[in-house]
Amino acid sequence: MTHLHPLALGQLGTTPWAFNPAWFVLLSLGLPALIWLGFAWKRALDEDPHRLRRSGLRELRRLLVHVRRSGSVAQPVHLHGWCQAAARTWGVRVSAPTVGQVTQSLETLAADGSAAATWRELWSVTERGLYGPGAGGGAGAGADATPPPDWLERASAAASRVNVPKRERWLPNRLTHWLPSMALSLVICCVVGSVRADQAAGSITPADEQAAVKALHAHWNDWAAHYNIAAGQIQEGNWNYAVAHATAAFLAQPSSTDNRDNLRFAIQQAGTMDPTLRRLLYGAWFQQFPGLLSPAGWQSLALVASLMLAAGLSAMVLTLYVPTRRRALRSGGRWGLAAGMCALVVSLVAFNDYGPLNQPAAGILLQSVNLAPAPTELVPEQETSPATAGEVVLPLRTFLGWQQVSAGANIAGWARKSAVMPLYRR
Repeated sequence: MTHLHPLALGQLGTTPWAFNPAWFVLLSLGLPALIWLGFAWKRALDEDPHRLRRSGLRELRRLLVHVRRSGSVAQPVHLHGWCQAAARTWGVRVSAPTVGQVTQSLETLAADGSAAATWRELWSVTERGLYGPGAGGGAGAGADATPPPDWLERASAAASRVNVPKRERWLPNRLTHWLPSMALSLVICCVVGSVRADQAAGSITPADEQAAVKALHAHWNDWAAHYNIAAGQIQEGNWNYAVAHATAAFLAQPSSTDNRDNLRFAIQQAGTMDPTLRRLLYGAWFQQFPGLLSPAGWQSLALVASLMLAAGLSAMVLTLYVPTRRRALRSGGRWGLAAGMCALVVSLVAFNDYGPLNQPAAGILLQSVNLAPAPTELVPEQETSPATAGEVVLPLRTFLGWQQVSAGANIAGWARKSAVMPLYRR
């Protein structure tokens, strides 16, 4: 059965991406792995017992540098900030530290008694500047109370002599960093276990073919133009050209019954058939299944499936570290894993079933040729390899009107460029 009515031009197909399908698997696993690494790293850093002290010391030194650069006497806001930063520097984890709490931490953490005495005295001087008689914040206090003139120098010198122990753990090198909840970890391990346009009746005219040729010069992936040319070649009986253009239309829009029927008819009349096309057109249902989408369509589905799988794995990782919404995350992660894994496997298998037809540089022979080992017609015929019209080839390189192509696993040779038509792009 053939379909010879013209189609509206400008229906563009998509060229497959030229990269290994393994990148889809890497995307689906790499993104959750990075998220997991980030949470594990954060947990390792949060377990550092001296993290708060280092943060307080940095804040303390920034505050003193700011007061020094301002060129004025330390204001109450600076003294308040100094007290809070100093308390954190000495491991006091309260918002309003008292002198007793600071003294207790100094006795425990200070390297020697003189350092503890220096900090106690500096703390007392700072509190008197804030709350003593004459300070700006107390009831009945005067307006001109200030810390001692040498307060900034004493505070800077004391801060410069503080040595907080270095970070104990830079890498997430403990099992609890990666699997903080063993029960949830076991759950995760168990879980991980066609568009057709309305068509008018009629047949292809020479004007339709000429318009289709012009459309291909503008956009080689215009599958409607390939269809119109194939239909015109079928009417004229040029079966090799009909097979080539019908194949290009089929690869861009395989869900179209018109494309499939025209390609089958042209191949039957030509008498030769590429083995991959034979499987896609005449094989069992599971061999024809990839024809539901084009190679580029299966790649797009694989990309979506990779993102779904990555989202599912990321949700399962989040259940290990986020205490809230664990039930929702676990449920969503299961569905994402199941749907993403199924869709990714199906799409990659279907894409792979296209064989050489899924390569963006794929071409098809317009005539039977003898592939020569060199780009010249002077090669003896016994040194050439025959290749039939309609065979899918992969171009390798070009030279002065010749093109080296690969036809099959172990056959490669040179043919005239006019004998090879690209299927996806010029």
